[in-house]
Amino acid sequence: MSIATLPFSHMQDILHVGERPVVVEVTPGPDDIKRMIKTYSLVDLRDISARFELRRWRKVGVAVEGRLIAHAVQACVVTLAPVDQQIDESFSMRFDPDAAELSGSDDGEIDVDAFAEDPPDQLEGGRVDLGAILCEQFALALDPFPRAPGAELPEDYREDGQDAPEDGKKPSPFAILDKLRKRDE
Repeated sequence: MSIATLPFSHMQDILHVGERPVVVEVTPGPDDIKRMIKTYSLVDLRDISARFELRRWRKVGVAVEGRLIAHAVQACVVTLAPVDQQIDESFSMRFDPDAAELSGSDDGEIDVDAFAEDPPDQLEGGRVDLGAILCEQFALALDPFPRAPGAELPEDYREDGQDAPEDGKKPSPFAILDKLRKRDE
C-alpha cells in the first residue's frame, strides 16, 4: 500500500505491541473525508470509522483484526440518484518484515491458492498505516454498481430492445451511439 495514493493515513507504531491486544479507534477528519469522497467518486460520506486490534504475530510481525463501519452515498449507475450504502465489515490482516520469504517464492512471483490464507503484507520500519487499511477495506466494501430501487435502463439502451440487423449480427456499439445521436438531434 502506498501512502501517496490513498486519501487517508494513520501511522501506528507496533513496537510496543505484545501478546495483549492493542485497540486503536480511527476516524478520519473532515478534510480526510473530503479526499475520500473525491477519491472514491462518492456523493457523500456521512460516517466512517474503524476499530483495530493489533497483536504480536510470529515474534516480529503483527496481526491486525478490525471492523469498519461507514455510511456512504454513491450515484446510481442508471439514474445518478443518490444510493445509500451501510457498510459493516470485519477483516484481518498480517504484517511481517520477512513477508517476501514467507510467500514461498524466490523469484518474486506470488503463488495464489484461493483456499489458503492470504500471505502477510510487508512490514517496514515497525509501523503500520491503519488509515491505508481503512481505505483499502472501504474500497473493497463499496458496491461497484450501485443501483437505486426501481432503476431501470431505458429501452434504447437494452440489448433486447434493439432492432436486430438483417444479417443477424449484433450492431456495433458505434452504430448504436450514432442512432442515439441522430435521435437526439
